[in-house]
Amino acid sequence: MRTPWPLLPSVLVGCGFGLQPNTTDGLAWAFTDTAADADTDADTDADADADLVEPQIDSVDPDRGSTDGGLEVTLYGQFNEDASVRVGGVEAEIKSIQPIRGELHFYTPEAGEAGTVNVVLDSNGETAKLSDGFTYYAEGAGLPGMVGSLQWIDIVGDYWSDTPIDYGFAYFFPIIPAAFDWGLVFAPTIDDCSSDDPDDTYSYSPSLLPYDLGSGSRASIDAAGKTIDFTWDNSGGQFVNDNVAAGEFAAGATYDLTEFDPSNTDEVPSFTMTDFVRTPASFTVNVPNISGGTAPQVSRTMSIAWSGGAAADGVFITLRLMNPAGDAWQETVSCWAADDGEFNIPSDAFKTSWPSSPRQLDILISRFKLASGTIPHDSSDSAVIGQYTVYGAAFTK
Repeated sequence: MRTPWPLLPSVLVGCGFGLQPNTTDGLAWAFTDTAADADTDADTDADADADLVEPQIDSVDPDRGSTDGGLEVTLYGQFNEDASVRVGGVEAEIKSIQPIRGELHFYTPEAGEAGTVNVVLDSNGETAKLSDGFTYYAEGAGLPGMVGSLQWIDIVGDYWSDTPIDYGFAYFFPIIPAAFDWGLVFAPTIDDCSSDDPDDTYSYSPSLLPYDLGSGSRASIDAAGKTIDFTWDNSGGQFVNDNVAAGEFAAGATYDLTEFDPSNTDEVPSFTMTDFVRTPASFTVNVPNISGGTAPQVSRTMSIAWSGGAAADGVFITLRLMNPAGDAWQETVSCWAADDGEFNIPSDAFKTSWPSSPRQLDILISRFKLASGTIPHDSSDSAVIGQYTVYGAAFTK
């Protein structure tokens, strides 16, 4: 039997006044005026001390957030008790003003569109501006902002012409948050199938607008010390690792995004996040018996059953029928099923005629899991799925 073809892949500063316990010596010079002071400043107390300062912005943190606003931001600098902040020309809600600490806490206002805006500090009739001080990203709550897959291929069966080697691959790319559903890539509804044959009219074309991060961008994910590094593929517009080793893949694990460093920081900021991708546990395909020494025979309306490991979020089934010449795929059927242990391929799943003589049919059963991590700058979700795939084959009958 032909060997399987690879899948596409705040520090407080103390001020000492020399005070001794149980004495008030030193308090007078620390907090009261001298006879020489004149009331020359603009505040209401009777002194000439520099109570009022010229406003100044040193930095704001964080300096990015979603267009929905409501993000708590700290402005570091100098200002007076009357300070206010404008972000992109819109007044921000103040949470607290702490002039002595040099911290002003505010909530970002809602923005009409994504982009970089100025932060302006108003205090005592004067202003300070931090040009391009804050970047708004399109609000993505409830929408994917990252799409991809981490997949391990467990090739079973002793009937291959060459001894196949298990392998893994991974890819992902950031997008402007948009509707996307991995299940619909395979079938129009759960517990259904689609075909790449022209007679099957089903198609799924999500409107995804990927960011171009630029050559030299880097990323890494980690699960309990198992690290997978990625490089940016300019031609594909995605982070790729097409050779995930067995020692890097962990079944039944949660990977965090520990590095995301785009070389083009105008597109997407650097960030990290937890729960970036989850992988299912390993499992066994029981029907058909693709793990034996002889490839089983299957009919057009075959049954598929699997067991072992904790339940996943769903199952993807891929059936690839070889052409008569045995040098290409004649038809590929893709199914999306619930992880309930079994699935019957519908009789109309294959659009071409079923072979009258034995033909190789590659069978891939993939349990998948969805992550629940949130991308910090736009509140979007990770749609990077983890897949554990059992890959075998059969002959048609």
